[in-house]
Amino acid sequence: MDSTVTHLLINLLRGTYKVLDEDWQKSAQKIGLTQSEQHLLWIVYFEKKAPMSRIAEVGLWDLSTVMQVIKRLKHKGLVQTIKDENDLRVSYVMLTEEGEQKRVQSTEFTYKITEYVMNYYSQSEENKQFIEQMVTFYKDLNQHFHGKEFTNWIEKTKKSDQ
Repeated sequence: MDSTVTHLLINLLRGTYKVLDEDWQKSAQKIGLTQSEQHLLWIVYFEKKAPMSRIAEVGLWDLSTVMQVIKRLKHKGLVQTIKDENDLRVSYVMLTEEGEQKRVQSTEFTYKITEYVMNYYSQSEENKQFIEQMVTFYKDLNQHFHGKEFTNWIEKTKKSDQ
């Protein structure tokens, strides 16, 4: 791939991500969270009772980052940690009632990217097919870089929140 295509691809993806990232940050800030804190609440919600290593795996974070975010969320009263009875080295993270309320609050926001994609999707059969192909491409791309377990988790959690 020549440098012009690389330049085009990198900058178009970065521009798209900036729109998503800014919306995500704003929605989290409106409910008193950081983007990472909000993301972690959702991971724990889907997992019900998650070991920190699992949160790191599906959140695409280092374990040290997960521990820092959990510490902040515990201080805010949004998560609790419990030790595994059989292996005290393992800690599980669970939402508190306040954490679940905060997670529900986070569903009240809309994202410009989602609105644009859904509008584009509904305009024609060709657009619908294109978006479906794009989703397949992004799934394959993420599976290549983050593994099948990551994309399986996304599929599983997509179904469990409907």
